[in-house]
Amino acid sequence: MAYSHFNKVISIRLAIIVLISMAASYLLFEKHAYAVSGLLLMLLLIAVINTISYFDKLNQWIAFFLLGIENEDASLKSPSKTGNKAIDDVYLGIERLNELFKQAKIDISTQEQYYRSVINQSATGLFSINEAGRVLNINPAAVKLSGLQEHHHINILSAIDTALPGFIMRTDKNLQSAIFENQYGQKLLFKLSEILTQKELIRLAAVSDITKELDNGEVDAWIKLARTLSHEIMNNIAPITTLSQVISGYFTKNNATIAIEELDSRTINNTVKGLKVIEERSLGLISFVDNYRKFTKLPAPVFKEVNLSQLIENNLLVANTYCGFNTIKLIKFIPEKTMFLTDENLLSQVIINILKNACEALVTGEVENPSLRITLKKTDDTVKLEITNNGPTIPPEIREQIFIPFFTTKEEGSGVGLSLSKQIMLKMNGDVVLNSKNDKKTTFTVILN
Repeated sequence: MAYSHFNKVISIRLAIIVLISMAASYLLFEKHAYAVSGLLLMLLLIAVINTISYFDKLNQWIAFFLLGIENEDASLKSPSKTGNKAIDDVYLGIERLNELFKQAKIDISTQEQYYRSVINQSATGLFSINEAGRVLNINPAAVKLSGLQEHHHINILSAIDTALPGFIMRTDKNLQSAIFENQYGQKLLFKLSEILTQKELIRLAAVSDITKELDNGEVDAWIKLARTLSHEIMNNIAPITTLSQVISGYFTKNNATIAIEELDSRTINNTVKGLKVIEERSLGLISFVDNYRKFTKLPAPVFKEVNLSQLIENNLLVANTYCGFNTIKLIKFIPEKTMFLTDENLLSQVIINILKNACEALVTGEVENPSLRITLKKTDDTVKLEITNNGPTIPPEIREQIFIPFFTTKEEGSGVGLSLSKQIMLKMNGDVVLNSKNDKKTTFTVILN
């Protein structure tokens, strides 16, 4: 063992002290040899002082070594050869430990430089702040996007948006990300996370410019909407135009209006039928425009405390008026009372739209034992209403389009219900999402925050 000699030295010193003490006591109290016992007591004192000095030097150097580790200083060198093999062994062991500490410090420094290099080259802005709102670390991308600098206070971000400092300081614990637009028109996405260190709570923020992605998404949305509008309008305008030309041909010849005497019952009947179709197509176009107006004139939500359990029951009573709804088996997991802050009328519109779609999917005659399961769950700040039916599942290629305005797979559908429901929930800081599984069940989840 590396320290076996040290242990032997200590044992010998302690044995000498004990033996001298016993001999001095024997000579003093039994033989009354005061001179010899006095000499032994002096030797005992010298042995004790020597032993204390022996430990004191070693402890002093160990204290310096530990203080160096505490201050991350690995430059302390062990003393040169003392001539005492026991102490030299201890110094050698501590020197090895010091070398390991040095190497660990070098490894950590190398990793830190590597990660810092990666972070500095990242296109995503990254910065950290302490509980007082001071910037601790920040990479060049974050400096460029946010205007922050190291040691700046987070309140500087109010130049982008007055709500941004509060968002980063997590005044709203449920909000993990948000988009803010700066003075240059850039749309900046901020994402937050936290790390609890031994000293304090550190907030980490990632910021990225998503202007291009949002613009591309907005363009795609407008293109889809334009195609849908063009398709619906042309479906109504084309028959009107064609029939107008046909009916006009009944009453003109050689660019002149025919005489009344030339009209026959067949021409009159065809004219009446054509005008009837024109009326139907015109009403269809009016209905389409009216549905479009619903998106542009959606009222602002009025929040108040609502018993969601009773609200759902009331909407189920309304759904009972739908054809075939009474043939559907209802499975309800609804608490007796669930209070939440929401807009009662707008939320009812969303629930009714989903119930109507579920009913239409279940009463086609193709579903055996049609059932509708309604589950209401509430956590501290969120409510989830799941409406599940066992009707035909929605194909994958359609799932991404069902919330697009005017998209429908039904012959007489308007394509407004689900897209309007989505818009309503987003306006109330919630959402409605689809989960169509392979187990022949389709679930629409209404989320309220």
